[in-house]
Amino acid sequence: MRFRTGQRSVAALIVAVVGALLTVSCGSPEYAYIANSDDRTYVRLPVAWQAVDETELATSLGLDPSLTAADQGVWLEGYDADLLPSTAHLLGPHAPAPTGLLLVQDVPQPMRGTYSLDRLRDLFQPTSPSGRQQLAANPGAALSDFALLADEVLTPGDGIRGVHVVYRYRVAGGPVQVFDKTAYVNDDASKLYVFVARCSSECYAQRQQEIQRAVSSFTVLEDRP
Repeated sequence: MRFRTGQRSVAALIVAVVGALLTVSCGSPEYAYIANSDDRTYVRLPVAWQAVDETELATSLGLDPSLTAADQGVWLEGYDADLLPSTAHLLGPHAPAPTGLLLVQDVPQPMRGTYSLDRLRDLFQPTSPSGRQQLAANPGAALSDFALLADEVLTPGDGIRGVHVVYRYRVAGGPVQVFDKTAYVNDDASKLYVFVARCSSECYAQRQQEIQRAVSSFTVLEDRP
């Protein structure tokens, strides 16, 4: 068993969570546990999903490259099952193998009232009716060929609420991609938690169970007073 924690240390709680999730077996581990214990956020990924360069990923998402993501109120990690992991697979037109993007972000006070369920649906790519209407009104949009495959509201408890959406888009004219997105906010909307897995439609058809296991392992536990 191995843990990746970014810049965070793993507290005793994650040991209990992992113990509940992991079935111990002989030989090499099949999974890596990605943990942000400060924000009580966890996901289990196959070991074949390797980390991409954090600085490149942060810069691609518009963060200040002179500061760490943590200094900007963000915990950010990306993983790619391709033999040559690349930020381009997470954010570009084509992911030939499964990828996963993890984000935990502090929400500024003035924006906390804006995080409706539809806003969560529209993070990264729009999937709500209103979000897609706005996209359709933009003739230069890089997204096309939308299809909604699944949409559910999530209420895991402890004040956490969110959505799980599975959908298809063609990005910048590339092959059709399947996105599996889970997004939560906490009770006062001061914290945003997102996990997005994706790959091409062909890849998704072949590795759907692998992706769904990763997505279903994404866990957020709200701090109680």
